[in-house]
Amino acid sequence: MPNQKKIDQVNELADLFSNSDTIILADYKGTSVTELSGLRRALNSTSAKFKIAKNTLAKLAAEKSSKEILSEEITGPLGFVLSNDDPSQITKILFKYAEDNDLDFNIKKGLVNNDLVDEDTLLRLSKLPSKEILLAKLMGSMNSPITNLVFVLQGTIQGFATVLQRHVENSAIEQEAPVEEAPVEEAPAEEAPAEEAPVEEAPAEEAPAEEAPVEE
Repeated sequence: MPNQKKIDQVNELADLFSNSDTIILADYKGTSVTELSGLRRALNSTSAKFKIAKNTLAKLAAEKSSKEILSEEITGPLGFVLSNDDPSQITKILFKYAEDNDLDFNIKKGLVNNDLVDEDTLLRLSKLPSKEILLAKLMGSMNSPITNLVFVLQGTIQGFATVLQRHVENSAIEQEAPVEEAPVEEAPAEEAPAEEAPVEEAPAEEAPAEEAPVEE
């Protein structure tokens, strides 16, 4: 049966897992205590924390925090970097500190916004500009189009309101004015076509009879 100390460690690590958007697993084998302390100081400029726990306890914490995807990756001596800050900033600090101090510090995997990523992805992430710089560039490129869009939308809304107001005014005028009935014109009666009298053929004249010769 686990003792209270181990239960507290699991609960603490599970809370950190649950409340962290970025979790990085690093193999610290061959790294001294002094070097690990220096890494913690380097991370102090952010909200990141570096925690070391036994694998069995770390797996229990991952399962308890609904981060079971990490369980299969928890092997060997591991340290956990946990943060809610910009992941590019955290990875930048890790890789830079390892390079500057020539550390045998192997970053294995990471969980960024619940997506499991490998070391190469984390390395590329560390070379990106910070979130603030990216947002500033994005807003700068979008500033002019957004301003123009606002003016267009304002003009469209004003134009629509003007047309609608005129339609209302015209409808009111039409309702007040008496409606005059147009006189109905009678269509002229159509003349019936004259019937043609049938043509009677004249009787043919009889040829005069020839007289028979008189015999003497």
